[in-house]
Amino acid sequence: MEDTPLGQTVLIRKENDKERLKHFTQHEHRIRNEWRNFIANQKVSENKQPEYFAKMFEDMFRKLF
Repeated sequence: MEDTPLGQTVLIRKENDKERLKHFTQHEHRIRNEWRNFIANQKVSENKQPEYFAKMFEDMFRKLF
């Protein structure tokens, strides 16, 4: 898998070993940081959904009673 460009990108994205990260090139760091930011933004939007649904249920019960 590592012999293809996509395989290399996947390996860069999932790397967590601090010693290996020290030897990453600037390009590899950019790929990894962009991926980590993307995942962090996904988690932030997932956390907003429970608040939205809780508000929706509260409004629904208010209208019922």
